[in-house]
Amino acid sequence: MVAERPTVPVIDGHTDYLLSLIETKRSFLEESTTGHVDLPRARRGGIGAMLSAVFILDEDLPQHALIQTLRAVDLLHRVVAESNGQIELIRSYQQLVDCLERGVFGAILHYEGAEAIDPEFAVLRLSYELGLRSLGLTWSRPNIFAEGVGQANRGNGLTGLGRELVRQCNAMGILIDVSHLNEPGFWDVVEVSEKPFVASHSNARALCDHDRNLTDEQIRALAEKGGLMGINYHVGFLVAGAETGAEVPLSVLVDHIDHIVRLVGVDHVALGSDFDGATMPDELKDAAHTPNLIAELSRRGYSDDAIEKICSGNWLRVLREVWV
Repeated sequence: MVAERPTVPVIDGHTDYLLSLIETKRSFLEESTTGHVDLPRARRGGIGAMLSAVFILDEDLPQHALIQTLRAVDLLHRVVAESNGQIELIRSYQQLVDCLERGVFGAILHYEGAEAIDPEFAVLRLSYELGLRSLGLTWSRPNIFAEGVGQANRGNGLTGLGRELVRQCNAMGILIDVSHLNEPGFWDVVEVSEKPFVASHSNARALCDHDRNLTDEQIRALAEKGGLMGINYHVGFLVAGAETGAEVPLSVLVDHIDHIVRLVGVDHVALGSDFDGATMPDELKDAAHTPNLIAELSRRGYSDDAIEKICSGNWLRVLREVWV
């Protein structure tokens, strides 16, 4: 059963549907039983915009990082062109606001890892022209800019190039995302970034002790910079050791939201599902089930104003401050 569609549009801060489209050859414009996201299910779920991640598989590193990135970007451009106005590639804050008001789906291009970016930042500049508006410095593996939280984490912070990448993104108006970044790198971003940054799909480590989640100290620092956390629906980041959707009720996901709200206030938490990139709770099995989460927030006592901030208002505030 799915709750009634929310009246406020949702901005989902992290989805991996581009990789799913590449691997399955399905159409984003037609409803599928494969994966978690397509346009019909996003619309039924009240989702008005998504940060659309480009992720490069380990097997394509390092030599194929750039071409695989460009193939994913090209796919997104083709999806937009084939949608006949149903989808727009978002390049500005005002365009995003207009799309949400008109009911046009907004696709925001995000790189989940900077493996395709060169030391001279030519690819970064060209990617901006292609629509890039959000960048994760790394996935859970190391690159020339930073180290992730994976097994190869040696505990180093950002490299000199990584610090310059943050500065370049600040100047260009590209959002910095620290999900997957190791803790020393996180604190370097706090030091270097002059604009708010986000953890687009991470949860509270105090409730689930996983390296992908943020400590209370990190959450406070993120909020002090004006940023936000997009709550990740992946079961293993909600309950330690969980592997199936049946193990994690929606109440646990809202527990993570509650924790962040108590810690830093409702202005610094949003949604970042990780659809098509993770294992979802049964009650949130795909994008069409997003209203179940909104209904759970209401049952938990969140006001309409607070729910609006969690659904989209907080993302809009951060993007307005970051994008130039």
